[in-house]
Amino acid sequence: MGSDVRHAVARATQNMRRRAWGAREGLRRLGSKVTVEGEGNVLDLGKARLHGTRIEIRGNHNVIRFHPTCKLVNVSFQLLGDDLRVELGERVKISRWGEFLLMGRDAEIRLGHHTTVESARFVAHGGTTLEVGPDCMFAYDVEVRTSDEHSILDAQSDERINPDASVRIGEHVWFGARSVVLKGVRIGNDSVIATGSIVSRDLGAAVVAGGIPAEEIRDGVTWDRRRL
Repeated sequence: MGSDVRHAVARATQNMRRRAWGAREGLRRLGSKVTVEGEGNVLDLGKARLHGTRIEIRGNHNVIRFHPTCKLVNVSFQLLGDDLRVELGERVKISRWGEFLLMGRDAEIRLGHHTTVESARFVAHGGTTLEVGPDCMFAYDVEVRTSDEHSILDAQSDERINPDASVRIGEHVWFGARSVVLKGVRIGNDSVIATGSIVSRDLGAAVVAGGIPAEEIRDGVTWDRRRL
């Protein structure tokens, strides 16, 4: 290898190290911590405002990508496996605390633009997607998951009978405090999920749903963030 090529490679490597160091130092100044182990992982944090953010990646080819307008307070991200992905859209805001846990292989969590969260936990396991549409609103202590995490087995065959399944949430959906959305659920646009509800089956668009398990209480509704 010629000396010019060696010098170019050395300069490029040094610049990459400086950029990585600068990104990590910026996080530290906001009381945040980053741990990355593996190959081909991508942290695209841009100019997002991060306070007390904790990122742990252990695996290969994982991606965390924030729109520059995101604002996150006391949020942890754990990506434990390979080909896992988190994407937060424009003006996503988490104001108290949040937790994102992805495990296994080829799982994804996406929050659409202008979605706001007081506090919530999002869990996705291998082969599933947890998708939240734009302009959704989460109150505090909400949980959304694509897995039961542990296995339930048929006693005769040892076959697992609670497989993981993706969750799809439409746009402009309001989740009341302490509500839970379980694996495999679809929720339509403009709906409202009442406080303390457990959503274990699909819900339509423009409905109020509540209870354990959540049932549609009223249809033909929408909602507004303003107190009109």
